[in-house]
Amino acid sequence: MSARRLFFLLPFFLVAPLCLAEPIQARNDPVRIETVKGVSSNTLMATNTSRMPVTVTLQLSNFSNLTSSKPWPIQAQMAGGQTMELVEIAAANRQFGYTMDYRSYIVQGDPRARHDASISYQIPFVASQGFQVLQAADGPQFTHHTVATRYAVDIEMPMGTIVVAARAGQVVEVVSQFADDGRAEPAYMDLANYVRILHDDGSWADYFHLMQNSAHVQPGMRVEPGQVLALSGNSGYSATPHLHFHVQVNQNGTVISLPFHFINSHDGIFTPRYQSWLIPDTPNLNASKAKAKKAARECLPAGKALNDLAIRCLSSS
Repeated sequence: MSARRLFFLLPFFLVAPLCLAEPIQARNDPVRIETVKGVSSNTLMATNTSRMPVTVTLQLSNFSNLTSSKPWPIQAQMAGGQTMELVEIAAANRQFGYTMDYRSYIVQGDPRARHDASISYQIPFVASQGFQVLQAADGPQFTHHTVATRYAVDIEMPMGTIVVAARAGQVVEVVSQFADDGRAEPAYMDLANYVRILHDDGSWADYFHLMQNSAHVQPGMRVEPGQVLALSGNSGYSATPHLHFHVQVNQNGTVISLPFHFINSHDGIFTPRYQSWLIPDTPNLNASKAKAKKAARECLPAGKALNDLAIRCLSSS
């Protein structure tokens, strides 16, 4: 949410020209809202700078001598990268200027989306062993206290484990610059590396706490199940190296997490449970964590980016 104040002053001898102060854009807003000056009115234009669909709502909080082309609040659905006109505004009495205060609310996702509950998700990592679920919907909720994380799972795994797409979709966000020095402290909440994939039904999946500079995909890429995304790490709000995975959707203007199920040849279709083990469809399940850590060090030296050669090395370790 961000707040903006617009002040338009007409010189006493002029009717049409408008002198305006540009609104201040809130930091990290995925939508940029600008005022385009016209002859006798102004237009609020919005640009979705992200690849995610979003819902934009403008809530008018205070105004004087204002007329508008649309009733407030203003709400619009925007596709990724789209620019559109939100509303045209002008002085009700053209002999005077006008003022207005409004707040903008941005919610990612399309509220018209309907998650396909029949979809089975692939185990989101490749390893020669299974890893345990540290947090799930049926167990103690240590950090997943909101509707946006209710059905998320935390999967314990050593740093350097290959993380793969659990479902096909388009990569819409990649964050990879943060160090793997995670701590369970509020200051680390926004310091996690992650990949976000938008599915064909409008839902999306997030893969969090990835290793620094290990992303193997870029925004705009289409990925298929099992395609390498990055390596697991320990970035952001994290007490121990793990992968946080969830599926989300915009439901009536609120981002919520959704229940989902995995599939593998060992268990068939199943819902992840607290303290259960996730076993990927890979051989040699007796490999130790120490071996996995050694493979990560040998295949991906510090500061090196994940590439095809490193993936082949890790897969064969």
